[in-house]
Amino acid sequence: MQIAVIAACLRQDMPADTGRVATEIILAMCRQQPAHQFICFFDGDIPAGLNFPANVTTVVVPLKGEKPWHLYWWLEWQLPRAMKAYRPDLMIGLDGTLPLRSKIPGIILLRDLSFLRDAGLQPVLQQRRLKKNLDKYLARASRIVVLSDTVKEELSRHAPAIKDKIVRVTPGVSPLYQPLEWESREAVKREFTGSAEYFLVAGSLHPRNNIIPVLKAFSALKRRQRSNIRLVLAGSLTEAGADIATALQSYKFRQDVVWLEHLDESTLARLTGAAYALVYTARLDGLPLAVYAAGRCQVPVIALDGAAVREAGGEAVLYTDPANLDDLAEKMSLLYKDEQLRSRLLAKIPPVMPAEGWEQAAGEIGTLLTGG
Repeated sequence: MQIAVIAACLRQDMPADTGRVATEIILAMCRQQPAHQFICFFDGDIPAGLNFPANVTTVVVPLKGEKPWHLYWWLEWQLPRAMKAYRPDLMIGLDGTLPLRSKIPGIILLRDLSFLRDAGLQPVLQQRRLKKNLDKYLARASRIVVLSDTVKEELSRHAPAIKDKIVRVTPGVSPLYQPLEWESREAVKREFTGSAEYFLVAGSLHPRNNIIPVLKAFSALKRRQRSNIRLVLAGSLTEAGADIATALQSYKFRQDVVWLEHLDESTLARLTGAAYALVYTARLDGLPLAVYAAGRCQVPVIALDGAAVREAGGEAVLYTDPANLDDLAEKMSLLYKDEQLRSRLLAKIPPVMPAEGWEQAAGEIGTLLTGG
């Protein structure tokens, strides 16, 4: 079988920002399905270090510009024209889209529906395209793959007619995320925070990740505790997050904030394993991957309350009221000074976390290929 993969989103797929979910899934699928030929279509340079197995052909179809009509032209005209040479039997849209003009059966992957509230992980223009055409993509797809029950339920409410096409697969976490011994934790702290304990926020500098509220809560903690604890922001700067970067420059406790961009998975895993706690504030993300990762590392989590994070963290998370900034500051202070609370949260982390890596999810999607 010839399978065309819309892989343009892999160019922005970073561990701290998106969890490399689409990248890991498609790589695992290609490894598991050596009898099938995959043709991955990119709209620009293929990311360095992205090593596909032998049954993958990569094709670059250059995007002609960054305006909305350029994106439309690429998806609806350039891509179908390029695909004709390979005669694919099936398409997979890793970014939730499919060329509507094409008649080839298609499967789409949807991480969440946050783009409907202009709070998606995608660049702004891509969010607008998804928001405008979502119902058409849902109708066009033969299967819609989601990664959590929360997204499955939300999608079913949004479009009841496509309920039977939704396939929920098992999320994964890289095996790099493991508990660290004391010596390893100390080494990470020496490297990044001058040996100080730290709260970790893993996610891009984007308003959807509520970085400004976290900074305000951290200020309150610093005033209350007068400690040397640090705040580590692990994630890339986005266009929408420019104001956040500007605010950081004049932030009162700037010397206690460490901002790390473009991290590889290994470094992010070490930072997670050595953190005093993870602060998770991306309320609209349908896959709280950082929460799963913290659980694998035996690191407690403070999170803004929401359905997806409760699905991921259960009773092992210290939840805060999303509408109450003071509550976030209070919970950060409480966890910092109460070691017994920290121990109780760690004891509630499920003993069985998601399967290592994305092999199981890829296998579950792989069963859809012949029936896609």
